[in-house]
Amino acid sequence: MPALSSGGLAVLQADPKEYQLEFFREKGFTRRRCRIGGEYFWTLNPEQEHCNDAPCVEYYFWNIPKKVNDLSIAEARRKFIRFFERNGHEFIEPRPVVARWREDLYLTIASIVVFQPHVTSGVVPPPANPLVIVQPSIRLEDIDNVGLTLGRHLTSFEMGGHHAFNYPGKHVYWKEETVRLAFEFFTEELGIPPEHITFKESWWEGGGNAGPSFEVTVGGLELATLVFMQYRVTDGGYEPIPLRVVDTGYGIERLAWFTQKVPTAF
Repeated sequence: MPALSSGGLAVLQADPKEYQLEFFREKGFTRRRCRIGGEYFWTLNPEQEHCNDAPCVEYYFWNIPKKVNDLSIAEARRKFIRFFERNGHEFIEPRPVVARWREDLYLTIASIVVFQPHVTSGVVPPPANPLVIVQPSIRLEDIDNVGLTLGRHLTSFEMGGHHAFNYPGKHVYWKEETVRLAFEFFTEELGIPPEHITFKESWWEGGGNAGPSFEVTVGGLELATLVFMQYRVTDGGYEPIPLRVVDTGYGIERLAWFTQKVPTAF
């Protein structure tokens, strides 16, 4: 459970054990603390002093070698979908950006919103398990940052998500497999040298659910967030939910931007 303050409100800090994975030990990752922002992260570079994410560092991903040609957004989308299809995920068509199935949200802000609240609460089964989807999304709070971050924020964006829904007595996959898939996608599909990939410990919540997460950063740019959804957000903090949901978000435009290595994503 996340820590609680004396007033009962949740402090967004998960148990450090949530982030200790056999995958990291197997590959030789070490846990370090960002000297600027203070967040903990996992890296193959024992000399790394920062979390590899803005604003702690400026973008430098265009100086990192890659082994793939420049990708358009359509090509990045296709590469993402095909990778996860090869790894046992069924492709699901995206849903509208107007979240008509929600009473508490007007817009689809992430791919997991497609499955909230009915699938994530266990009321109905998912259309596939595991699945992959590329969902057009809109976040109004991002609009003021459009242009200021050179492309990290857009008026609308495509979120690539691979999701797994773990029921009591029916395990699909969880943290180890999720992080391994991300590592393989970035190293094998995009050709990113492993020593440039950082997994930053974080916490995510949205659409009424929450859980510990890793932000995958390369050269100052966050390329993906890997969320392990296991709580429902309440007025007093968090309550465990029976399902453990793998909720990932890969920025399709950012993947294309990374491969093109141009000053902005526009």
